[in-house]
Amino acid sequence: MFLLFFLQGGLEIENTVDTTEPCTCDQLPPEELEKILRQMGKEVRTVKAKEILDFAESLRKDGKCREAAVEYLRFTTLFPSSDSADYAHFMVGYCYKMAGMYESAERVFKAHINEGRRGQVWAHYELAKLYLYLGDTVSFYSELSQMPRKSLQRKALIAWMRLSSGDWNGAFKMVVGTPLQSYLTPPKLRSSTKAALLSLIPGLGHLYLGDRGTAYMGMLFVGSFYALAAYYGLKEHRPIPALASLGAGLAFHIGQIYGSWAMARVMNRAEWKQVLEEFSRGVEKVVNPKLEDFL
Repeated sequence: MFLLFFLQGGLEIENTVDTTEPCTCDQLPPEELEKILRQMGKEVRTVKAKEILDFAESLRKDGKCREAAVEYLRFTTLFPSSDSADYAHFMVGYCYKMAGMYESAERVFKAHINEGRRGQVWAHYELAKLYLYLGDTVSFYSELSQMPRKSLQRKALIAWMRLSSGDWNGAFKMVVGTPLQSYLTPPKLRSSTKAALLSLIPGLGHLYLGDRGTAYMGMLFVGSFYALAAYYGLKEHRPIPALASLGAGLAFHIGQIYGSWAMARVMNRAEWKQVLEEFSRGVEKVVNPKLEDFL
């Protein structure tokens, strides 16, 4: 779940391919599509570069990623010498990825690197995210190793990996001094062991976790059964009711101990989830490709 959130836009990939749709031009192989666009370039000479790029950007912002990929590719085909050509070329792969066309995205990003286009770190970054999503850890670390050590993209990936493994301090050290630092808040964790040990005194473990209702009920039920066992055993000298009351009290008490232990773990998972989601939102906002990165 976190991985999907992490990989879309800033860091999450969403598979939006609908195989039931009729084939459209943006589903053609990139080589064939580029050939068609090159032919269009010979026939149309009045089109303005800025209009195409602006149209591609608007399509992408509207979530029409496959259509945007076609327009970005159209721009790079018609205006290969433009200062914005490298950005548009990268965005072809970026939009393919966002549309779930992963093989096409991979080809474009690799071509971006092999052709020595500007914005190499972004191509490595998107390839690393793609491989992470696809479960190809070898290729992921290969791309990670080719990114500048001080680049924000590399730091974001490593910090996210450390957060996913529960290493908040390691993640914080990776992004300290960067804009991502403000999006990484320490998790408010509770010790499951401490909660269980405190529950040896009925209700105290749940009080530690902030669950007052369960704590007071535990004190009442467990305390009542223990008191009843003492009454039957010490005052009435009736061993069978005493043992029955003691057994019921122990059952409730053990449930309290286990419940506080389990509740602490559930609360910690929810806390980590919140930390990961907040960091992922920060990455999506801060670490995203911009035109000026390719100029």
